[in-house]
Amino acid sequence: MKTDRIYRTNQYIKTNTTIITGIREKGGCDVISCESSVFFPEGGGQPSDTGTVTCGSAVYNVVHAYDEDLEGDVWHITDAPAGTFRISDEITLEIDMDRRMSNMQRHLGEHMLSGTFHSLFGGVNRGFHMGNEYITIDIDLDGRMLTHDELYLAETTVNEAIRADLPVSVTWFDDYESSLVMPVRKQVPHDGWVSVVTVGDVSDPYDCIACCGTHPSRSSEVGLLAIYKCEPNKGMNRIFFDCGKHAREKLAADSRLLSDIAKRYSCSPSDLISRLNAEAESISALKARLAGLTAYVRDAERSAILSDISADSTGAYTYSSDILSTDDLLKLGFSVVSDMTAKLLIMLHPASCTCLLFSSGDPSCGKLVKDHAKEHGGRGGGRDDNARAVFGSAHDMKVFAKELAEMVK
Repeated sequence: MKTDRIYRTNQYIKTNTTIITGIREKGGCDVISCESSVFFPEGGGQPSDTGTVTCGSAVYNVVHAYDEDLEGDVWHITDAPAGTFRISDEITLEIDMDRRMSNMQRHLGEHMLSGTFHSLFGGVNRGFHMGNEYITIDIDLDGRMLTHDELYLAETTVNEAIRADLPVSVTWFDDYESSLVMPVRKQVPHDGWVSVVTVGDVSDPYDCIACCGTHPSRSSEVGLLAIYKCEPNKGMNRIFFDCGKHAREKLAADSRLLSDIAKRYSCSPSDLISRLNAEAESISALKARLAGLTAYVRDAERSAILSDISADSTGAYTYSSDILSTDDLLKLGFSVVSDMTAKLLIMLHPASCTCLLFSSGDPSCGKLVKDHAKEHGGRGGGRDDNARAVFGSAHDMKVFAKELAEMVK
């Protein structure tokens, strides 16, 4: 016996009492089918309902619902230990109505937005995903990307239709051929039953599309629709958006964040862009000045190092600095190594516990790191003429450097 799907005739019923007709096991828990069910199984891009199943005085969670075809049973994955239920047990199913309403708002909003992109710009929805934080659709415009003004127009148009409180109806057909009497914007041939969701008057609908999901009976129940952003994806427009409670909470959170950022910059939200642009220019100028000062310090340190090496030419020369970054030390090392008389230049950066080695290739810097860094807790590698090792502490780094200095004579 196939499950009587109550949500198809009344999507607002949240509970029903029924009889178990089938039992499976998944992950050590019972999976049950019933004579009838209020649960919508995952499908059409919409997540399944969740809720509870009550048997006698025991209450268990229904964590997921699924089907294997639109005309078969609905299976309810529970957290009840395997063997809890028996065929013919009388149970009561109850869905999480907040989740159902949210999914209905979001799914109908997706239909209306996709239909709007189709009617305004000829865009075709090639993909749909309803996630926890947002919904995405992929709108195909033959490679063309939507402009900011077009996105705003689509969002405004949808919200006007939402406020218009249009009727939403579902029409069922025994097969695909029968459903062709409906003015659907996208025909997707398939076997079996077909349900067509229409927003507005069937003779002149705002949107009409085949879908097996649940939807509210009036467009006003969507509440609102907000587009967050649009990104290119495989030559299409990936639209990120949400509807109803999800969208309202996201917009409220974004508004609070914007106000907090504006307060930090001692300006109004409307002046924030100009304030950030001014700060970006200031930071750019500071970076240019810092680059100039860093180059000056490197040149000065290069002269000092070469002078020091000439005065006391040994096998290895060690230099340490926290003022210069490791990248700056790398540049400094390359500028020194070609003119130095020492066999090995050891450069230390205590803040990051990094040791840089430079030579003409003899001794091999990479081999020194490979053979000796690990015994001091270091890791790294490199080439014959330069190498790098990073240590767990500045002490370990200095012990490693001292060992190399004593080794290279």
